[in-house]
Formats: sequence, structure tokens, C-alpha cells
Amino acid sequence: MASSFKDSSIARYGREFFTAKNARRKFPIVNWITTYRLKHFIGDLVAGLTVGLTVIPQGLAYAQVAELPPQYGLYSAFMGVFVYTFLGTSKDITMGPTAIMSLLVAEFATERAPVKHDPTFAIILTFFTGFIQLAMGLLNMGFVVQFISFPVISGFTSAAAVIIAFGQIRKWLGLQNVSRTFISQFPQTFEKLGETNLWDFGMGLVCIIVLVLMKKVKPTCGILEWDWFAS
Repeated sequence: MASSFKDSSIARYGREFFTAKNARRKFPIVNWITTYRLKHFIGDLVAGLTVGLTVIPQGLAYAQVAELPPQYGLYSAFMGVFVYTFLGTSKDITMGPTAIMSLLVAEFATERAPVKHDPTFAIILTFFTGFIQLAMGLLNMGFVVQFISFPVISGFTSAAAVIIAFGQIRKWLGLQNVSRTFISQFPQTFEKLGETNLWDFGMGLVCIIVLVLMKKVKPTCGILEWDWFAS
């Protein structure tokens, strides 16, 4: 019995998995932490501050999409980056909440919560999602995504973009008591146009104009120049 267990696939996988080489591959931090120097820290500090200025308002916005209190957007913005310091293998990957992720959380967690905007279900969903992803990573199950066809991913992404974009219109106009379901939300938004909050609409319009103007400005040798023909 003991000899058969030693020759089984489970035991063989265990011997291959629990090795120093595999540990270094699963936890890349052990490979570069010994060569980390002050010059690297300065570069990371500048990059962290730059990304942080973008992630903070982005996290707040995604919390609104997920129908959660704003602070949970900030929690999700920095916690993933902190964990990825130990497990990360790519410097270009985007960490933190995304628009599609926030939409799914709102649909499956926030809407089913016994109390409106109660984050309990969202926290449980996040915990089990992280646990499953960690297990799939440790078991080398990344090949599963190859079974999802590109048209399915493209269609899902495009549909989510339309739903999220149209869902923000009711908040831009300050409309109240509008359904979150896209089919019901579409006609209700037009029916309630007369209830538009001019202050909300004006603030949103000013922000859009400022963002468009900032996109047209590019720094050149310390001087701001207008680039109206930028793509």
C-alpha cells in the first residue's frame, strides 16, 4: 500500500510541487528581493505615487458602480497591489477593481444583500473568489481560460461597457429611483429627464470638459502646448 502511494500521480505531483524551484516561481519576490537597492526603491516610490493618484478616484468610481460604500473602493485598490508584491510575475498587469468586476459584484452581491448597500455579501464573494484564484494558480490551471472563445469575451466586454456607460447617465443627471436593470433602466431614464438635477448635470459637464481639455494639453520641455490634433 505504501509503495503504491509513493508511485501514485498524487505523490508524484506533490514531489514536483513542493520544491525550491517551484517556490521561487510561485513567489517571485524571493528572486529579486536580495538584489533590491535604494535606486529601485526611488523608482518604485515615484511610480507608486503616480499610480496612486489615478487609483484613488478610480476606486471611488468603481465602488459606485458596485453599489458599495466609497471606502471599499479604496480597500480594493491597494490590497490587491500589496498581495501582488509577493505573487506578481508581470509588471504591466492592472491590479485592483475593474468596471466589469464592479458590475458583477453589484449584480450578484449588492443586489442580493438583505440591507441596501450592505457590503457583507460582497466581502464573502471577494474572499471565495481570491481563494479559488489562488488555488488555480498553485495548481497551474491557467489553461482553463483557453476554453473561453474570443467572441464570448469580446461580446461580454462590449455589453458590459454599454451597460456601465448608460448606467452612469442616471447618476450624471441626478435621477432617483431608476432601475439598475438595463431593459427597465433605458425607458425610465428618458421618462425622468424632466427631473434632472441641474447641479449634478453641471458638475458632470464641467468635469468632462476639463478632462477633454487636459487630454489636448501635452508638456514639451516644461511648457504646456495645445495639441488639438492628437488622436
